[in-house]
Amino acid sequence: MKRVRVGIDVGGTFTKAVAIDVHKGEILASAAVPTTHLSFQGVSDGILMALSKLMNESRIINSEIELVSHSTTQAVNALLEGDTVKVGIIGMGVGMEKKSVMKRTNIGNIPLAPSKYLKTCYQFLDTSKYLNSEDVKHAIHQLRREGAEALTVSEAYGVDDPSNELFVTERSDLPSTAGHELAGIYGLEVRTLTAAINAGILPRAINTAKFVESAVRSKEIASPLMIMKGDGGIIDVATFGKKPIFTVLSGPAASVAGALLHLHVLNGIFVEVGGTSTNICVIKDGKPEMRYVTIMQHPTCIRSLDVRVAGVAGGSLIRWSGRKITDIGPRSAHISGLRYSCFADPADLEGGQIITFAPKDGDPMDYVAIEVSGGRRFAITNTCAANALGVVSISDYAHGNTEAARLAMSILGKRIGRSAEETARIILNRSSKKSQDLIEPMIKEYGLKRDKVVIIGGGGGAAVLVPYLAEKLKLRYKIPDYAEIISCIGVAAALVYEEREKTIDNPSVDDLSSLVNEVKEAALERGAHPESLSLQSSYISERSLLRA
Repeated sequence: MKRVRVGIDVGGTFTKAVAIDVHKGEILASAAVPTTHLSFQGVSDGILMALSKLMNESRIINSEIELVSHSTTQAVNALLEGDTVKVGIIGMGVGMEKKSVMKRTNIGNIPLAPSKYLKTCYQFLDTSKYLNSEDVKHAIHQLRREGAEALTVSEAYGVDDPSNELFVTERSDLPSTAGHELAGIYGLEVRTLTAAINAGILPRAINTAKFVESAVRSKEIASPLMIMKGDGGIIDVATFGKKPIFTVLSGPAASVAGALLHLHVLNGIFVEVGGTSTNICVIKDGKPEMRYVTIMQHPTCIRSLDVRVAGVAGGSLIRWSGRKITDIGPRSAHISGLRYSCFADPADLEGGQIITFAPKDGDPMDYVAIEVSGGRRFAITNTCAANALGVVSISDYAHGNTEAARLAMSILGKRIGRSAEETARIILNRSSKKSQDLIEPMIKEYGLKRDKVVIIGGGGGAAVLVPYLAEKLKLRYKIPDYAEIISCIGVAAALVYEEREKTIDNPSVDDLSSLVNEVKEAALERGAHPESLSLQSSYISERSLLRA
């Protein structure tokens, strides 16, 4: 019997799936469907569609599947769109420190997207005396009256003794997050903010977890269902329903994991070009660089891969002022429901005219498309520009109709006084500049030697932007086989990765042993085989931070 792992990557444009034979290390089949952002059950509908298509095409039977894992855009999309609930915060500390604790835990409304906020309300509990259930229930009742739909509990030094935080969450009838559950480091304000952001997306995450599990179980698959974390590890559905913030940057992490495990990249800059965005990560000495996640300019105490995201990719739409091209993206053809010009028949574009439109309500009216008789519209994208220049090979995933692509560039070019070739180069120049502006600082930041740096292209749009980007950076590049499904491979082959941190001065051998045992037990609980464990630890003296 085969041992099959299924990896599903939920991207901004497509939901892709891959089945891998664990024994042979072979890719059995792959499938792709449009991501179902607007479905009643959200992205879980797309996951079910991709899984069904994969199983039908590969003839995999249910009993052969030993693991289903997927990446998710749930957490980051909720924050980008401001789709959060009001969070009630209970700050705790001893009476003498009340002013200081309140200052650090009563954080107010948290800015997210333009004109969007994660709203909070606040109560304080004095822990210089024993907490009692009535005081806790009264505080939660007050928060509910102010509209709170989720709860955050944060106490000074709660990472050393979480008993009071647990006392409150155990008596809450709201979805709750305690500060100590997400990190073991000091920093009351950043810990409170991190917990509040997590609580703000809890109700939506709980619903998504139920929908996704229901979708997978409807296929009568009994194997574990796991979700990718931003650090490249995986968690189960139950943990996602409690700590969705761990999955921020889950999609980019999947791609990097694929590059490490399938492509065996040791040193390079991994550039994954999707349909909506481009993810960039430095891999040095066989390891991806890590950092604390910043969410909408807010520092958190969650660690993940250091992935920089550019709002431009293969399906990005063109914007103009009426006389010249002003920008590319961030909206994509998929979000607009438009077909790429380069995937149309040239006859479909004949007589087409440039029109402007707003892809979504509230967007500026400066995105352009080609409109033909009957009101049909076609998108002009980076993929169209690359195909027009003939830089996408016929065997590549992004290859389209060159004649149709050139016609699209010609129609736009006439409106800006440029040739089809000049128009295509302007588009790719502007697009590659956005990624170039992220890569140049990363090369300096991580001390990379340019003569040894290779850009590794991944994603369905790799051939669209990576060659052009490498030329501008004067770096070598490589686009490997299966680049378009590298993220799915990363999800399917994901390793269990667990990390713990603790703020402590002059740690003893016992302190280190305790933290190592904690992270080891967490990895084993996630299903890691004892003999496969690789343990690493470090102490950052300037921050008094012990990490395992």
